[in-house]
Amino acid sequence: MKRKLVMISANTAWNIYSRKRLLLAMKNAGWEVITLADPDKKAAEIETDLHIRFIPLPMKSDGTNLIRDFRLFLRYISLYRRYKPLAALHINNKPNIYGTLASNILGIRSAANITGLGVVEEKKGLTRFIVHSLYRLVFSSRKSFVFFQNNDDREFFLEHRLVAAERTYVLPGSGVDLSAFSPSPEEKRDKKIITFLFNGRLLITKGIRDYISAAIEVRKLYPDTVFIVIGEYDKDNSFYLPWDELENAKKSGIIKYLGFVEQVQPYIREADCVVHPSYYREGVPRVLLEGAAMGKPLIAADSPGTRDPVENGVNGFLTIPGDRESLKSAMLRFISSSESEKKQMGFESRKIAETRFSDSIIINAYLKRLEDIYKKAEPGNGSGSG
Repeated sequence: MKRKLVMISANTAWNIYSRKRLLLAMKNAGWEVITLADPDKKAAEIETDLHIRFIPLPMKSDGTNLIRDFRLFLRYISLYRRYKPLAALHINNKPNIYGTLASNILGIRSAANITGLGVVEEKKGLTRFIVHSLYRLVFSSRKSFVFFQNNDDREFFLEHRLVAAERTYVLPGSGVDLSAFSPSPEEKRDKKIITFLFNGRLLITKGIRDYISAAIEVRKLYPDTVFIVIGEYDKDNSFYLPWDELENAKKSGIIKYLGFVEQVQPYIREADCVVHPSYYREGVPRVLLEGAAMGKPLIAADSPGTRDPVENGVNGFLTIPGDRESLKSAMLRFISSSESEKKQMGFESRKIAETRFSDSIIINAYLKRLEDIYKKAEPGNGSGSG
């Protein structure tokens, strides 16, 4: 009988830990699980809380140093050769490329998860050509399988002939834990003061600049409106909002920036509406799924992945990507909606989360894929195809 070992890799330990329900489901299904990622403070929790082995795998997710990337690839080769997993699961761009390539070379069946094309599509010219060529190479193997988080990304890969259609499957984003993110009993507070929430990395392409600009205009008409911002900021990354713009927005009182927050539920709970005007080529933004699961109306850009959890006029509003006037209009439309309309939008958000974006859908898809791999590896079933 084959050893049921699966190795799962992502760019950070946090990204691994955020899928803890998937990891535990794999264990419960009889799989031995080993995780690989760039270490952060969640690395220890993977081992202590989940009792799953974690192996540090240093990588810079948005770096383009070819020597460092080659070392990462060799590390995958070394680890996969040593542990001989029956299956390898990869999440994020670099694990998808270098982990899958190592799996192909060693004859290990693998599944990649395309969590969006943001970083890839921000690159231009030669860098984009190289990335596309690498994807085309690694996904040419019949032993590789690709999960997408939205149909737009799958169509992009098929259009550019980066993968064969029969080895793809579309998941509903990363899914959301409906028990950890659930509506709270309505609290008594001043319903005349509306609170909007932006939650995400402060990348320009995630719409933070548009959010601040729209906030300035909205506050001219409704000066008591509150605009909260939580999320990671990296001063050294040129794709992030310039520091002086962020500081000016804070000092002027346009926004309340609270930095990176690990437990986001209290901030979603306090918000009347979750706003994510991203045109970054997301998978499906986790912040929208969490907001929907907690019964919040949503405002989002009508862009690939980002649009998926929003039914325009039903549980929120879609805006023109990168259009500040469109975003402002959506915010004003929400403010002017009646209390019953806002409540109904929140109810519809929760229903959408329950029926389309529960993480149980993702868990079942992965378990099915792993079971297929295990069956193909059994003696007599043949392991050279499929």
